[in-house]
Amino acid sequence: MKGFQRLFRCGALAAAFAAVSSAGASAHPLSGAEPQEWVPYRIDYQGWITVNANVNGDGPNDFIVDSGATITSVFANLAEKQDFQPAARGPIRILGLASAEALPAYILGEITVGHLTLDNHVGVILPDWAPPNTPPQGVVGLDLLTRHTVMIDEEEGRVKFYDRAVAPDDKARGWTRTNLKPLDVDNQATPLYLIDLNIRGFNVPCVVDLGASGTIFNGPAFRAMTSGVRINSYGLRSSTAASNLNDIFDNTSTAKAVKISRLKIGGARWRNQIFLVYDAEVFRELGAASKPFCLVGMDLFADRSIIFDFANEHFYIGPERN
Repeated sequence: MKGFQRLFRCGALAAAFAAVSSAGASAHPLSGAEPQEWVPYRIDYQGWITVNANVNGDGPNDFIVDSGATITSVFANLAEKQDFQPAARGPIRILGLASAEALPAYILGEITVGHLTLDNHVGVILPDWAPPNTPPQGVVGLDLLTRHTVMIDEEEGRVKFYDRAVAPDDKARGWTRTNLKPLDVDNQATPLYLIDLNIRGFNVPCVVDLGASGTIFNGPAFRAMTSGVRINSYGLRSSTAASNLNDIFDNTSTAKAVKISRLKIGGARWRNQIFLVYDAEVFRELGAASKPFCLVGMDLFADRSIIFDFANEHFYIGPERN
């Protein structure tokens, strides 16, 4: 049986996340509830939320939090220190930006983030990135995240895990809510999740992908919203700027860099944001090669807190922090 996981990395995200004491924290939709667990995070590895995890009692190890990955897995550098055994199942398909590979499934054992545990976990061993890029030790995927209501608390520098039954307060000041729509993926128990990104009244469905340090639109989305997009040369001879994208297998592709003057998600608004346009393999895999589609990455949430309410299929975005 084949599985599916989508992972890639983009250019560096220039953002710093400062942890502050909870005493000075602002009110948010989950202020009235206590998290079941929380862990501090930092931004590392080219713009990814990075937390500590233990694997079979060994740690701490750096794991990136990726809402665009359906399963939790490890990198080869961690596998070199542990004796992972092959799992009695078929390979798991890993999709990068430009290519896809079926990787053998392994019994990774016990993976813990704080006190949250995946027991007898089966995943894959991802190849390490070539120098000068330094890989983390693993990826926290949706198989763990969707067990909870999850808050990325930018103000406190914490990933907070709440009981799925906890309902966020829709009236929290400065916060906005939008729908979080599941997108089923072949042979996977865990779906990906979509939100609508609006540009001058035109909605583009987008996977919420914290494993992408930048937001990427496909060609059809770019053409459909051309009236709201200005292509910048950034001093290049061509009328189109270029940016390199490296996927999980270290394959490099070139994408257009564009500036979008205004966009919004729910009631949250952004101005003059730089995004990328690229017809990535993931769009074809998800059946969106010929229709507008995008991946919303960490660049939009560099200075905002967010909440995944998986149980009620809602996504909350906090106010921009000055």
